[in-house]
Amino acid sequence: MKQAFSTGLCSLALLLPALAQASPSGEAINRYCTGCHQAQDGAGSWSRISQQRKTPEGWDMTVARMQIMHGLELPADARRDIVKYLADTQGLAPEESAPQRELIERRLNRIESFDHPSYQEMCARCHTGGRAQLQQRPLEEWEHLMHFHVGQFQTTEYQAMARDRDWFDIALNEIAPWLAETQDLESEAWNAWQQAEAPDPEGDWQLWGHWPGEGDFYADVNITAGEGEDAYTLTLAGAFTNGRPLTGEGRAIVYTGYEWRANLELNGRGFQQVLDLSGERPSGRIFDDRDEAFGMQVEMMPVAAAAPGLVASQPASLKAGERSRLVLLGQGLNEGEIELGEGVSVRDVIERSDHRLVLDVMTNADLAPGWLSVRIGDRSHDRLLAGYRSVDRLEVSPALGVARVGNDKTPPVSGVFTALGYLGEGEASIPLGQVPVRWSVAPWDEIAEGEEDVKFAGVLDAATGIFTPAGAGPNPLRRFNTNNAGNLRVTASVVGQEEVQDEAQLIVTVQRWNNPPLR
Repeated sequence: MKQAFSTGLCSLALLLPALAQASPSGEAINRYCTGCHQAQDGAGSWSRISQQRKTPEGWDMTVARMQIMHGLELPADARRDIVKYLADTQGLAPEESAPQRELIERRLNRIESFDHPSYQEMCARCHTGGRAQLQQRPLEEWEHLMHFHVGQFQTTEYQAMARDRDWFDIALNEIAPWLAETQDLESEAWNAWQQAEAPDPEGDWQLWGHWPGEGDFYADVNITAGEGEDAYTLTLAGAFTNGRPLTGEGRAIVYTGYEWRANLELNGRGFQQVLDLSGERPSGRIFDDRDEAFGMQVEMMPVAAAAPGLVASQPASLKAGERSRLVLLGQGLNEGEIELGEGVSVRDVIERSDHRLVLDVMTNADLAPGWLSVRIGDRSHDRLLAGYRSVDRLEVSPALGVARVGNDKTPPVSGVFTALGYLGEGEASIPLGQVPVRWSVAPWDEIAEGEEDVKFAGVLDAATGIFTPAGAGPNPLRRFNTNNAGNLRVTASVVGQEEVQDEAQLIVTVQRWNNPPLR
């Protein structure tokens, strides 16, 4: 399998400039790690180190812990080499990382659930449960981890949800065996991935997604080999669906053959990007590292190798009696008649290429609600684009959000909400995508009303659903000189159908002082 290279997201900005010096070898480990971790039989084998497999972020956190807790002095280039080598040779297969992609992509406000009845209370009360789910170890190493927790964090057994039970006995005799059974060092998935041919990201791609507050966007992406093994440069040229241009560039590294990590600049703003390249249509997230809540889910598709047909529509639905700009993405779109279903007419073809159509369309006032029969040439697509007169149901996401006040030293974390419309109810409902809504905020309960949380906690943009927290306190204008925290009710109402609403809870709390890439 083609080897990959990079580091955890927490230090990606530091590591990218020196890609040319990176080398996927164990030389740095032999020099800096074998003072404590003895070399074992066979090349590239060390005590404790070789009995674990982790994501690039997981290995980077391990090296950081060696530096912070054990005084390891390590140059940046050596840290880069170590993380690169371990992520490539002792990483996770795509099947193993898939259940926790939300954590890797820094998607906040996620709700975890686990198959073990007490794993949540035993482990996920201090950090996310997914953090341990992104590791593979044999039983002995899981037992070592339990001992480490008690030795390093002596209050573990006396905290809430621990002092009411024999925490160490449960951890050692229930949790460790369960983790060893479900996340053993050896696995068929990892063996298969080591023999697989890793995807080659070089070439032309098309990328699409939704930028909060800005709208749907698409871009042509060109990826070329950079300086250093598994290093790449990329350029982006595209637009938002309203026609505003979108341009960007970046540098990336691929770990473990499929774990893409990049620093991007899009329209002058810095972002980081995490992608899983293992599928036919790589997907992932672009986000602001200083405000992780602000991000966008994206998909990519190779221009040359894609099968003919449509893969995405921006927007996902058209409203009756309105003129819209419609973008259709796919392959083989440059020939044949364009039909968008009864009641939809194409006023103008703004752009047409093999992989993209940009259309000026108009819908009749009596447009029949439901899926529209889209046909490009001799290929039809019946469940890609919907038409509607009114919205039957609205769904706000996330249902429970957490924002954080901040300042220059600890930047605030925004609350970013989306509202998706639907036709019908239940399994037969038709998704309409993002529909026009107005956002409002109110106290969540009587306590929040009494403390004037709406006044002090921050501001919700009525058009975008983006909540900007207030500055970090203490605030002398508040009772007890307290912080600008709050407990708020966020409501979205369909424009023109104010009775169609949905709501979410937003907790505005204090800064996060410890901000590792995997929490």
